[in-house]
Amino acid sequence: MNLTAIADPRAWFDKGFEAVGSIAPVHSISPSALTWPIDRDVAANVRVRWPAEYEWEFRRILGDQIHAALRRFVNVTVVELPQPSSGVINFELYIAGRKHVINIETSDYLQLNEEAYHNCDLHFKQQYQVGGYGLERVLPGSYLNNDAVIYRYLRRLRRMRDAAPPRFEVSGRFQLKMDQRAKPIDMLRQSGGFRLHGGEGKVRYSRYLREIATSKICIDLPGSADITFRIFDYFAVGTCVVGPPHTCTLPVPFVDGEHLVYCKEDYSDLEEICVTLLRDESERRRLVCNSRNFFDKYMHRDQLGAYYLHHCIKALA
Repeated sequence: MNLTAIADPRAWFDKGFEAVGSIAPVHSISPSALTWPIDRDVAANVRVRWPAEYEWEFRRILGDQIHAALRRFVNVTVVELPQPSSGVINFELYIAGRKHVINIETSDYLQLNEEAYHNCDLHFKQQYQVGGYGLERVLPGSYLNNDAVIYRYLRRLRRMRDAAPPRFEVSGRFQLKMDQRAKPIDMLRQSGGFRLHGGEGKVRYSRYLREIATSKICIDLPGSADITFRIFDYFAVGTCVVGPPHTCTLPVPFVDGEHLVYCKEDYSDLEEICVTLLRDESERRRLVCNSRNFFDKYMHRDQLGAYYLHHCIKALA
């Protein structure tokens, strides 16, 4: 038993927040609000065989959410399905009884797994490089949130964001295994214009999400992957996000100054941008609204499931 945790009132608040969340309804997207429409007549003849195990078990965080999203629209059966390619979730999609092999490449790198690509009918690439790969059967994929439980917390987190007074000026939590993160975090810590909350180190997921909801600015820093799970959590809650430009893209790209604010690649203006935004509440509120709307239209797991099915049906039916 961890006596320190028992004595910490924050731990009790974490538990209470999570207990309420365990019975809260899931934040879902209405079929009428799908960005990528699905032909219901065709979808009625679609079924999916989804793998029970993943080539890289860590990708269960992602894979199980995609599975849940696909299940909203078509029949999905979980089966023992070989996963032969490194960093790739491989599943089978049947349209009117005809089998198609679909890949979702989850690698943290821009390079395409060409062997996996040549053994499938359609390949969705996460960390999809800007400009593409010059190949017809490769489409941008997308990551999802750190944990599916966020969909039960989301309504309360958004109310907290909109109503509660901010507790933190600039925040962000990171693992410092990647050297590239040390420089910007050190710069932010030394700023005379604000205090950085977080830095390196982890807290419970529910507490981290509440930190997002009560921060004026959230910092996005790339790690081994250019686009991280973190930015999906930021956009889900809705916040003012600042970070370096991305070298890869989602199915719908971010627009600088519209959905988030990019600093220079060397972080030389990161502190200045934060100071400017801290002085401009209306601009921060605009970015909060835009990031949240972007999530609901393009990043929510229901939208991603619809995106995959829409393009599979379009290309293969």
